[in-house]
Amino acid sequence: MSANRPTLAQLRAVVQKGRHREIGNWLARRLGRPSAVYGTWLAVRLKITANQATLAALAASLGGAAAIGTGGRGGFIVGVGLCHLAFWLDHVDGQIARWRGTASLDGVYYDYVMHHVANLALGFALGFGLAARTGGLFWAPVGFSIALGWTILSLHNDCRYKAFFQRLKSSSERYRVAGGAGGRPAPPPSWPRRGRAALTYPLYKACEPHVVLVGLTALAALAVFDARVWLACWRGFALASAAVAPLLAAARVARSVSRGSTEAEFRAWFRPIGEFVASAGDECVVSRRRPLDTGRDAVVLRSAVDRSYEAA
Repeated sequence: MSANRPTLAQLRAVVQKGRHREIGNWLARRLGRPSAVYGTWLAVRLKITANQATLAALAASLGGAAAIGTGGRGGFIVGVGLCHLAFWLDHVDGQIARWRGTASLDGVYYDYVMHHVANLALGFALGFGLAARTGGLFWAPVGFSIALGWTILSLHNDCRYKAFFQRLKSSSERYRVAGGAGGRPAPPPSWPRRGRAALTYPLYKACEPHVVLVGLTALAALAVFDARVWLACWRGFALASAAVAPLLAAARVARSVSRGSTEAEFRAWFRPIGEFVASAGDECVVSRRRPLDTGRDAVVLRSAVDRSYEAA
């Protein structure tokens, strides 16, 4: 079978991530990833690249935001449909890259840019569309507030990792990377049953893109059957998002700074080890950085160095 004409079975064996039915949000696990294989099957035959699929996802996202921003019922329904298309294409692009063996950090970077632009555009469109429909300029800053909150929430981890690399680029240290020590992808946690998290967990979940997409789908269904109820629910959705998203974003940033979360995660991922010179046979290592807290340079077994850092 040609690499450009794979069967669906061949694609599924290669393009799906490990534990793709367990890791990630439920919409991706149940619908996005399984159905994206059919789009990947077609894209491979048409010789569409992963970056072209990402560009198509970005265009669909911006088109969806523009349609919602018109304020019309038809525009809203079409816009939500385009947002679903963007969500689907966002899974197709990664599958294409895995099939072609072209997955790279540049592709991941491009994908993240697309996500942030889509969040910003959709958040503002929800307010601008109401301003266009009702003539009330009040709704434009509501849209800005939604966009601001969603964007900060989505940038939270990105800014943390940018801080990591700011230190790595300016430091004279050499670091040992403890792969996965800062946390690997894992199945989503369950709803906490006690404490403040029991209240904030559903609010954070409501701001996640896949949950927002489900909410917009429900609004689009209302738009089909009852314009007045649809408009009232749209207003309520926009006001609630404009109030909650920026507060949650500010709380997440404040909590991260007050708890020193960025420093803690950096220490989990990266351990300074200095310069090591391996002896013949690579059994012993000369360290200039006192890995075992010795008072002078020491010759130690590599396994002992590893254990000392694992215990740190």
